[in-house]
Amino acid sequence: MSEAWVPAFEGQRLPFQAGNELAVKHGAQSRKVDPIAQALAVELLADDAVGYLRAPRYASAVQAWAVAEAKCALISQWVDTMPIEQAASSKQGQTSPLELLRKWETTAQNHRSRLGLDPMSAARLGKDVAQSKQADAATELTRMRADMERTIRTDIVDG
Repeated sequence: MSEAWVPAFEGQRLPFQAGNELAVKHGAQSRKVDPIAQALAVELLADDAVGYLRAPRYASAVQAWAVAEAKCALISQWVDTMPIEQAASSKQGQTSPLELLRKWETTAQNHRSRLGLDPMSAARLGKDVAQSKQADAATELTRMRADMERTIRTDIVDG
């Protein structure tokens, strides 16, 4: 049988219950990030247009992108709850909520670009892939030509 809680001094608050969120401001440094990031990564990897990101070597880059996007979403929701003056202001040594959002948006954009998730980087990636395939095809054609020339020479010598 558990005993009832008794305050140690007048005005003392009840102990925090498990799962409380009283100390949470925007949620970007809390357990709120992981479920959002996980959902974003699953959705991204389900898209066949970016199927190359399913390769194990991209796992940490996809995770970093998803975490940055999740933090942007949480910080944006937090900033949306305050007047613009409050969002833009900061105390000495602290970052304003709008500046925090800008920094995470920049981080997320850098991750998007590296993964080919924005129009410009997707086009650049597509061009690089096409050039690589073209170079591979040229190499294969050169190999096939060399094989054919060897076969012709062998036939002439044997024939």
